[in-house]
Amino acid sequence: MLKKILKYLKVISIDVYVYSMVKDNLIAFPNIGYEIDTLPISKTKQKYFIVNNGVTIHQSFLFSKLHLLQLIGKKGPAIGECQTIQEYKGKSIYPFVINHIATEILNQNKFHEVFIVVNSNNSSSIKGIEKAGFKIYSKIKAKRFLLFYYNVLKQQTS
Repeated sequence: MLKKILKYLKVISIDVYVYSMVKDNLIAFPNIGYEIDTLPISKTKQKYFIVNNGVTIHQSFLFSKLHLLQLIGKKGPAIGECQTIQEYKGKSIYPFVINHIATEILNQNKFHEVFIVVNSNNSSSIKGIEKAGFKIYSKIKAKRFLLFYYNVLKQQTS
């Protein structure tokens, strides 16, 4: 129990890109033959996932808001915590799912923009995000302690 608490008391370095999608930039991503299921996790989090032969091969989550976006003056839903199991990587599943989520959210006309945040050194995720039609909006470098950000450097790229 103490280990769980202590991990939240560490200073965390953040070096991320923030990508966004607006309705005008939606692309029609080809169907790759998988059905995406959804599961509400809480009022602020929804799970999108693909099961194939009884195995969850991909999952992504939609968060109603991320505190990190406040650093760049934005708010809105954000996609995150995305995972594809190793055997299915490189088959366009990740961009297919995140494009589906963005399309679903933007077509509801409740939000003007959907975000996804990725570590700046995660080149494979960046490739998938861009393939899905997201455009880079900003780069953020900062330190975080609990919910507090400091030493914030942000660079708008779009």
